[in-house]
Amino acid sequence: RQEKSYKITTFPKMLQDTVSKIDSEKALAKKKKDDGDNSEKKEGKEQEESKATKAESEDADVDMDKPILPQLQDKFVKAQSYGMDKIQFGMFSSIYDLFETLLFLFCGFLPYMWDKSVEIGQTYFGYTEEDNEVKISLIFLLVTTLIGTVTSLPFELYSTFRIEKKHGFNKQTPMLFFTDKVKSLFLTCIIGGPFVAILLKIIKWGGEQFYIYVWAFMFVFSVFMMTLVPVVIMPMFNKYEPLPESTLKTRIYALADRLKYPLTKLFVMDGSKRSSHSNAFMFGFGKNKRIVLFDTLMEQVSDDEILAILGHELGHWKLGHTWSNFVVTQLYTAASFYSFSLCYNSIDLYRAFGFDGVDRPIPTIIAMLLFFQTIWAPVDKILSFAMTIFSRSNEFAADRFSADLGMGKTLQTGLCKISLENLGAMCPDPWYATYHYSHPPLVERLSAMMEFEKKAN
Repeated sequence: RQEKSYKITTFPKMLQDTVSKIDSEKALAKKKKDDGDNSEKKEGKEQEESKATKAESEDADVDMDKPILPQLQDKFVKAQSYGMDKIQFGMFSSIYDLFETLLFLFCGFLPYMWDKSVEIGQTYFGYTEEDNEVKISLIFLLVTTLIGTVTSLPFELYSTFRIEKKHGFNKQTPMLFFTDKVKSLFLTCIIGGPFVAILLKIIKWGGEQFYIYVWAFMFVFSVFMMTLVPVVIMPMFNKYEPLPESTLKTRIYALADRLKYPLTKLFVMDGSKRSSHSNAFMFGFGKNKRIVLFDTLMEQVSDDEILAILGHELGHWKLGHTWSNFVVTQLYTAASFYSFSLCYNSIDLYRAFGFDGVDRPIPTIIAMLLFFQTIWAPVDKILSFAMTIFSRSNEFAADRFSADLGMGKTLQTGLCKISLENLGAMCPDPWYATYHYSHPPLVERLSAMMEFEKKAN
C-alpha cells in the first residue's frame, strides 16, 4: 500500500491546504511586524535600508522566510523518489530476512552452530558442555554475531552508499563506516558478553520463578545503560561541544527554567559528518539534565523554531512520557520473560527445531532464541503496534504542550522545514502509517495543532 502511495505524482491537497494556511498566517504576522518596525523609524532611514538590503543578500540561500508550500511542492517528487527507494529496498530486505530465517530453521542452523561452538570450546579452551554452558554460549553468540554481521553488511552498504548518497543524505566515508562497525562489535563484546553471561546464570539459578530476578536485573541494567550510553558510548561515535554563548543558548536556558527542567549542559553534536538528517534529544537523571542539538538542525531551522521543537521535547518530560515509556518497557520485559518461563522446560518445542538429543540438556541461550524468534514473535507484533499507538498519542500531546507555550505556529513551520530537508513522506498510506509510524504524519500533526489553536482562541 505504501509503495502505491509513493507512485502518486499529484501534491496532496490536504497538505497543500494546511501548509497554505500556515504560509498565510506567517505572511500576515510578518507584515504586522514590518509595519510596526516602519512606524518606529525616525532617523537613519537610509542606513537601515542598506542593512536590510545586505541581510536579504546574505539570507538569499537560507530560505528561512520564504513560503513553505512552494518549497514542499518543489521537493515532492524527490521525497516520493526517496520514499520509493526506501520502501522497495525495505521489502527486499524483509523478504531476504524471512528467507534466511526459514532456511536456518529448516536446515538446523542453531543446532549445528551450537555443536560447532561446543567443539571450539573443547578444542581450544578445554570447556565441556555440562560444566561450561555459559562460556560456550558466549562462543556461540560471538560466532553467530559475526555471521549476522557479514550477511547484513551488503544491505547496510547499499542503504548507506547507494540510497542515502543518491538522495544527498550520506556524508560517511567507507573508512568511517567500517570504523563504526568495528567499534560496535567491540562494544557488543565488552558489554553484551558480561550481560548475557549474568542473564544466563540468573535463569539457571532462579528456579521456576527466575523471571522475577531477570526482570530486576534488566531494570538495573536499563538504568545503567541509560546513564552510560550518552556519557561514554555516544562520544565514541560523535563529537559533543558546548553550544557557544548566544541569544539562542540564553533562550533555551530560559525555557528550561520556565518549565523547571534542571538543564545543566547544552551540546551541539556533529551529526553532519555522517548524514544531513537532523534531530534533537534530551538525556540525564535527576537534576543533571542535558540537551543535544544536531548541527544539521541548527542549519535547517530558525532559532524560534528550535525553541518550539525543544518545547515539544520538554513536553514529553513535563507530561511524564519519559517515565511512562520506561514503565511500559519494564512491563514488556517482565511479560516476555514470564512467558518464556512457561516454555523453558518444553522438550517438544526444542525437538521440533532439531534439538532431539535425549541425554543432552537444552542450552538456555538456545531456548531463549527459539522462544523469542517463534512463539513470542506474533505477540511482539501486537504489543509493538499498541506501543506505536501509545507513542503517536504522546506526540500529539507534546505538540499541544508546545502550542500552550505560545510556540504552536513556529513548531508548525519547524516541522515543515524538517520534513522538507529530510524528504519526509508527504502522502503516506493511512493504514501503513498507523501500523509503522511512531510519529504521526506531518499533515495530521499540523491539522491537530491548528484545530487545537482554533478551539483555544
